[in-house]
Amino acid sequence: MSAPATRPDLETVAARRPAPGVMAPPLHRQAPIWQQRIERTDLCAAEPLVWLLGAHGGAAVSTLTASLAWAGDSGRAWPSGGHGDSPLVAVVARTHAAGLRAAHDRAMAHLAALTPDPVQLLGLILVADTDRRPSQQLRREITRVCSVFDHVWHIGWVEPWRHMCPDELPEWGPRAQVPTDKRAAADTRTVPVEPVRALHDDLLSAAVAALRTSPEPGQR
Repeated sequence: MSAPATRPDLETVAARRPAPGVMAPPLHRQAPIWQQRIERTDLCAAEPLVWLLGAHGGAAVSTLTASLAWAGDSGRAWPSGGHGDSPLVAVVARTHAAGLRAAHDRAMAHLAALTPDPVQLLGLILVADTDRRPSQQLRREITRVCSVFDHVWHIGWVEPWRHMCPDELPEWGPRAQVPTDKRAAADTRTVPVEPVRALHDDLLSAAVAALRTSPEPGQR
């Protein structure tokens, strides 16, 4: 990836004011910002409605991008807010300590107005990093991190993902339907697992609601 800046470009950062009392993450932990149209991956929709921003490597962005027909992989960078790209973003992170800190950093950077003005952060997609129950310490951290996002979508451990590459995953869109045949409906190479289908509906609804309430240019 060649286009994102190595650090937030002050000329493209928001004109809005930071939220009161927000402490921005240190510069080395801030995500870069695309300075041009986001490069599309092979699994990316041609014109994504929502960009999935991985808070860290291995967050499952490629998997979710392949599964959601209208989603795109922003390459762990914020969209510019221009170049014809959607301004809607959902952060994706795993439930381990590094993932939670990175997700919190993304939220704090947005609240500190260090993201381009048109960008709208829809929420956090939190993906389990193991099939084990998180420790009490991790549960407390999950609660703390989730509290700074408007919406949080939880994806538990998905065992079939271990056995398929992203390009083998079925795509799910607004017109997709679960087959009436039980065997076909249970085939994870034909139909995404139920948590992904639920995420599809909820995230799409949040995106549509954000677009309906988005202020006109110059009214922010």
